[in-house]
Amino acid sequence: MATPTANTGRRRLAARDDACMGTDHTTGRRLTSYGLYTDIRGDADAPALLFLHGGPGQGCHDFMAIQGGLLGRSVRLIGIDQRGVDRSAPMPEGAALTVADLVGDCEAVRQALGIERWAVAGQSFGGRLALRYAAAHPGHTSAVIFENPVWDMAASTRAALPPIAAMLAERGHTKAAQAALAAAGSDQAAGPLREAYLVALRALGDDRESFFVPSGQTRARLAEVRQAHMRPGGSAGDEGSERHHLAIEADPASAEPVQHLLAGLQVPLLLIVGGHDPLTSPEQREAFRSAPRSRVLEVPAAGHFVHADDPLQYAGAVSDFVRSAAGDLSGSGTGQAPATGW
Repeated sequence: MATPTANTGRRRLAARDDACMGTDHTTGRRLTSYGLYTDIRGDADAPALLFLHGGPGQGCHDFMAIQGGLLGRSVRLIGIDQRGVDRSAPMPEGAALTVADLVGDCEAVRQALGIERWAVAGQSFGGRLALRYAAAHPGHTSAVIFENPVWDMAASTRAALPPIAAMLAERGHTKAAQAALAAAGSDQAAGPLREAYLVALRALGDDRESFFVPSGQTRARLAEVRQAHMRPGGSAGDEGSERHHLAIEADPASAEPVQHLLAGLQVPLLLIVGGHDPLTSPEQREAFRSAPRSRVLEVPAAGHFVHADDPLQYAGAVSDFVRSAAGDLSGSGTGQAPATGW
């Protein structure tokens, strides 16, 4: 797919800009009473964009290390480690956590930063949070970007199991491949399907990351980024991230289909999907295309992490989209959508 070519009033990202990727950022701060680690890049006067990571419990470090220097040139990019995750403060022992809590945390961050309206971007599980936030707070949302979102757990796992089965079969794991295919063809509910999906992923062993990141070059980039990762004192760390993950997985709302909320959104919507990622299944894509003011960008060579597989195309598309929604193209303030190649 071609990168948008509208004149944005700022210099176009070039190949040499790749040099800014992979750098760490250690000047973040903790916001709200829950101590949410917040990494902010870019000019305070630029259109604001909140990034919501997936997992659950993955943290925003990798995304910010790859995209912070790129997107920060045109938008005010705000990444948070969600409650109890990575560099955020740990949750108290035995504390409950729900999807609704995470949505409320996003609104608390907006208020703490004094932002009236912002665009929201979510990757994978973060796409579910972005949709719930936009539906709950339409007056404070200017646009929404979804990157390989999982809005329907049953549909996503059912779509993911056949390609995982193919990988297992190629590696000689015949029984595991057959079990994955049997689950994909069943009418099981989201819970059992997800368990079958996790079992199949575990059977891949060290090749599990290849399912999400098929590009060896991208896997090497991510490994370099993660090696540079640092945490401030009092961080939740890996243990906290795992507790977050288990708490959210225990919340029934984490498996409920939410794509029906798309129809009620009145702001511009952008869906970014990788050609090698099956998690945003055909029925979920169709639901998105039926939503008002929606557009789709497919990056054929990318996997689950488009922002890492093709950082420059991702940054260019998201920058133009966010600034268009904020009426910030060429200083015109018209709010008109840019002409694009996708």
